[in-house]
Amino acid sequence: MNYKIIQQQAGRLNAWLLAILALALPLSTSVLSVLALLMFAVWLVEGGYRKKLRVITANPVVMAVLIYLALYVIGLLWTQDLASGLAVLGKYWKLMLLPIFLTAVRWDLRRVYVGFFLAGMTIAMTMTYLAWFGLLHYADVTTEHLTPGTFHVIYNPLLALAIYLLLYEAFWGKVSRTLRWLLGGWACLMIFNMFITEGRIGQVVFFVLLFLLFLQIFRKHILRAGLIITFLLPAIFTAGYQFSPVFHGRVDQAYLEVRQFKSNPNTSVGLRLLFWQNSWEIIKKNPWLGVGTGDFQSAYAEVNVRQSPEMVATDNPHNQYIFVLCQLGLLGFAGLLGVFGVQIRQAFVLSDGWERLRLAFPLFFLTIMCTESYLIIAQTGFLFSLFSAVLYARKVSPEV
Repeated sequence: MNYKIIQQQAGRLNAWLLAILALALPLSTSVLSVLALLMFAVWLVEGGYRKKLRVITANPVVMAVLIYLALYVIGLLWTQDLASGLAVLGKYWKLMLLPIFLTAVRWDLRRVYVGFFLAGMTIAMTMTYLAWFGLLHYADVTTEHLTPGTFHVIYNPLLALAIYLLLYEAFWGKVSRTLRWLLGGWACLMIFNMFITEGRIGQVVFFVLLFLLFLQIFRKHILRAGLIITFLLPAIFTAGYQFSPVFHGRVDQAYLEVRQFKSNPNTSVGLRLLFWQNSWEIIKKNPWLGVGTGDFQSAYAEVNVRQSPEMVATDNPHNQYIFVLCQLGLLGFAGLLGVFGVQIRQAFVLSDGWERLRLAFPLFFLTIMCTESYLIIAQTGFLFSLFSAVLYARKVSPEV
């Protein structure tokens, strides 16, 4: 077979492997890793590196991400624990896939990628409903705890994004009236699911994205948008609080844990507050460049011995902003904000009907990163690279 034909087939294969990766996002981290490695191998076979390099360097979002990652490489220069620094750098390998994903995206398949992600979320949601009805039993899943382990930390944010995507398609997609109603019903199933599962930051970002959605719908009628937001969002919260024991319990638990923080920090919320409080001591001593890429854990351990010796130390403060401030100081913090600033800027620069999505996506990450270092977690790291490639690709991307 002619090598040029092999390259063309490799390009087509990678475009569809990206769709399968979108489907697997909420379902299996192992499958995600295998698909990513396979895509890299196929990407190498495809060739066309000069053309790919032009596409990569012409994309502001990719360049902002590469600059952010480069800061972590530079941060190895003043880290004392080089092995830990390399380990931290390795946790960002999902973001390093962004250039590959960008050059694998086919412009005509962008809605397919979103659709595959929504299909994966629907499968994951169906599993929670089966568990809720007592028809599915595995791991530590029960009728009260519908996701295995701490997966709700990932599941609910992904669910919030899926709800926004469905409502976006229902309002602005070029679909029939019947399909709009089906999309609305699909979204309602997901909204109900949001309040019977446990991820609090997912529930928070759900309200944030809903707030944005109403502003986008009524952008020419701000007063109307304000009235709807003022009444509807509290109504949804109140309904969830009144009728969902899970949501009710999680809200009350968070409130109680904040109140009891000083007397009992050994709780889910309390530990996060303690991690942030102790991390602030690191930031105050190293405001400009941080302690280096690999020294957060040792620096935190020193502070923990002084400030809270009876509490467990951590290698992750569960806040992306605080994490980068500790590691790379204000330099790294500027790099992180630069990534999302460029994404928001592209929402106003690129005009192809996806401007609203390009604004919602960075807002989504800027919100969830307040309670976890989501850029180093497998599913959300892949999510960031996948959607950054799909949303911010330009039509000049190579056709495959």
